Amino acid sequence: MNDRTKALLTDTRNLAREQVAAAWQLHIDRIQEALIERGPEEIEQIFEERLAALANCLEEQHRNALELRLLEAANLATSTEEQHRNALHARVNEAAAEARAAAERDLSRKLNQAVRCLRGSENGDWSTELVQATQGFCDRAAVFTLHHGTLHLEASRGAIPAKTVDDVPLDAAPAFASALESKDTVIAMRTKGELSTRIASWTGEAENWRSYIFPVASRGQVIGLLYADADHRAVESSALELLAMTAGAFAGEHAVAAQKPAELVSIASSSQKPVTVAWTSLTREQQELHQRAQRFARVQVAEIRLYKSENVKKGRAGRSLYTSLKTEIDSAREAYHSDYLSASDTMVDYLHPELVRTLANDDAELLGSDYPGPLV
Repeated sequence: MNDRTKALLTDTRNLAREQVAAAWQLHIDRIQEALIERGPEEIEQIFEERLAALANCLEEQHRNALELRLLEAANLATSTEEQHRNALHARVNEAAAEARAAAERDLSRKLNQAVRCLRGSENGDWSTELVQATQGFCDRAAVFTLHHGTLHLEASRGAIPAKTVDDVPLDAAPAFASALESKDTVIAMRTKGELSTRIASWTGEAENWRSYIFPVASRGQVIGLLYADADHRAVESSALELLAMTAGAFAGEHAVAAQKPAELVSIASSSQKPVTVAWTSLTREQQELHQRAQRFARVQVAEIRLYKSENVKKGRAGRSLYTSLKTEIDSAREAYHSDYLSASDTMVDYLHPELVRTLANDDAELLGSDYPGPLV
């Protein structure tokens, strides 16, 4: 196998993994919507439906990607090298199929295992089961609940201490307060200013590393917060978000009532300044609008990664994502402005940070010099 063929196969596998990650995020948001509409009693049926839809989506994208790869393969061979072209065709097809199938099997296995563990947890110990289910997705994890305005450590894995009598005041941990109030995932720097001095001492303060905080919600109320980070690998935030959602669906009867802080700080990207909203001053309808806006931003970027993966790859390589995806990005910006920014004076720009974090891998310069910038 020559170097060009090896590079082609490697690129095919990387593309398949990128599409799986994007499809996963897309379907997580649709699972959230289905849980809100249909309730936690149907969670296993919802998962089954969404996983089937995910498989069909990936199959379609595999066929589209394969057509492009075969065109590239044809360029490697002359008309007298039919045998070589056919062999390369088979290798590319096999590589893409293997990468897609492996990702699908891994997703189904981990999800089903987590659902069984959380459903079967004894004495309401969903926090321990949730922490154990995070293995393979992050290096460290912990579950906190709220007691009289303080964060109480319920369970942990990794370097975080398993037991501690020292609770952390919520107002000393802005990132946790943000996740609690917004009921949405928060990404924050691993610093004492975001996590509190005590929690940062457990995790190891590192200004260049991110931490993730996922709300565990049941019946519309946050009953706990899942913390996760990693030192030398990527945190699989989509998987952890799904696990937190699953835990909330099964843990309602053991919930601890959460108290609300005065302010939401939505840190959508470690390279962006925090967006601050006076959350408690918003009406219930306005809060729901903010949550829909956040989901809209995630879905739009996930769809771009999934359906325009070739353009994404070229845009990242050329540091010109906006040029490569101008139609899609402009369409998302126009819809966001029309449906969300124009709908409420309290609305902030959730789309731009998502483009930077997910599409540009936290490097805003990859969007290119002609990118128009934040909407507000």
